[in-house]
This record gives sequence, structure tokens and C-alpha cells, in this order.
Amino acid sequence: MAGAAALGGVGAAEALAARPGGGRAPHPKTPEEALRLLQAGNKRYRQEKLQLRDYSPVGEKRAAEQQPFAAIITCADSRISPELVFDVERGNLFVSRIAGNGIDSGTLGSTEYAVGVLGVKLVVVLGHSDCGAVKAAISVVTEGKAYPSSKYGAIGQFIDLLVPTVKSLPDDERTLARCVPANAIAQAQDLARRGPIVAPAIAAGAIQVVAGVYNIANGAVSFVK
Repeated sequence: MAGAAALGGVGAAEALAARPGGGRAPHPKTPEEALRLLQAGNKRYRQEKLQLRDYSPVGEKRAAEQQPFAAIITCADSRISPELVFDVERGNLFVSRIAGNGIDSGTLGSTEYAVGVLGVKLVVVLGHSDCGAVKAAISVVTEGKAYPSSKYGAIGQFIDLLVPTVKSLPDDERTLARCVPANAIAQAQDLARRGPIVAPAIAAGAIQVVAGVYNIANGAVSFVK
């Protein structure tokens, strides 16, 4: 069933055209506009004022191309849905997931594709409250926990991406509340230094890379520095 079907006298075409960031709404032209669009969408999400949504097949034109305005690197946690969190339609966000929202070859390459080929204006590294991967990294640093491949497979590989950030913090700051934003910032800074695509795009003013933290309990996204 199409969520954009007529509702309260509003037709499908009008509903689609009215959606900020949605199917036929204009895309932001600058990184600043893209960030404001995400912030506005998150405000609607928190206030439970989501725009009308179209759950029908995307149609031939939209099936043949994609034009996202932002790339999101976020955790694989099942409680996070970027399109809902930022209240945007399908086709607006290019999302890469890895537990702990770290920068590995997969998230890096996917984001480089989003920047270099799809032309996104903004990249968000999005951490979240109650992150199990960050908890595991903290346990490695503070308790000497290990994740050998013989027992844990490749789990240790994504945890290793987060350990340097935990180690960089003073002993009394190695808490989940402190490490989650610190990790998002560190991963965003790491990404921003990467060439040959991301760093030059930042230098040219074509994109911004920012870090954010999603509060699972209340739905708020805080952009952190």
C-alpha cells in the first residue's frame, strides 16, 4: 500500500512534492544545507511529526538511478534506522554499516563512491548510545579482554578499529558516555584525512564530514566536535 495515497484531501503527487528531502523535493546544494535538512528531519522525528511516506515500489525512473545528498556511516545496531531518524525518503541517504561505526575498507570505499560518483554533499559518522562495540573496546583497554579469531571469528577486527580512541582517553574518561562521542569524532577525523577522494573534496568545499551521536532512548541526534 502506498503511504503517499490521498490522506485528508492531500493527493499523492502533492504529498510527494511537499516532503523535505523526499522524492521530488530539491536536493541541498551545499554541505551546510544538507546538514540543516538532516537536523530538521531529526526534529520532526523526535516530535513524532514524520512526513507522509511512500511505501510503494519506487517506479521506473527512481529505480534506474540514485541521487543521495548525504552518506551515513553508522553502527549495525538493529535499533538504528537513518531514514527514520532523519525523516527522509528512500534514495536520499547512502548508508554504510559496521558495528561501532568504524572506518574500514568497506565503509571507506562505500563512502568514497558516495562522494566521488554519487556527489553527496555531507558525510555523517553516526555513533549511538548503548553501543555494544564500544563497550567491547572499553573492555579490551580496561580489562584486558581479547577477541581471538579462533573463537570470535572476525569480531575482533571491527573492535580493533575502536580501541585506539579508548586508549587515547584518560583512565577516568573511559566510560561508555564519553567513549561513544569520542569514537564518532575520531572515526570522522580519520575519514576526513583519507585520500584520494574524501580529503580533496573537503579541501574544495564540496563536502563536510561531521560526527554525530544518536540517543536511542529519546531519538535525538547530537552533532559533536
